[in-house]
Amino acid sequence: MIKGKFRWIPPIFWGVLIAILSLIPGGPGNLNFLGIPYFDKVGHFGMYAAWAFLIFIAFTGNRGWSIQKAFWSTVILGTCVGVGLEFVQNMMALGRQFEIWDMVANSCGAFIGAFLGEVDLS
Repeated sequence: MIKGKFRWIPPIFWGVLIAILSLIPGGPGNLNFLGIPYFDKVGHFGMYAAWAFLIFIAFTGNRGWSIQKAFWSTVILGTCVGVGLEFVQNMMALGRQFEIWDMVANSCGAFIGAFLGEVDLS
């Protein structure tokens, strides 16, 4: 496990990657991969689950932070960033679409990632 402030390097890197992938110009959503409709939602879920796992692990390194505080801080941060990036996509002319279901996938991913972090610690 990475100690000290360095424990934040993986979640910061992953968060920047999410922001870049969310804000680069692209085509319409609802991507279809291997015949699976809305496969992009699986990507949203997976990216946010991995990010939330990394954030949760970093938060639990803070002295005085309970598991519950780390869990809910992770879920709230992941949800706010996921919703916020969707609104930014809507405001910018990026060829991307504002989608409620992307926000749902991001939020669910954040919740499950934090949950998996909690399971990993026990």
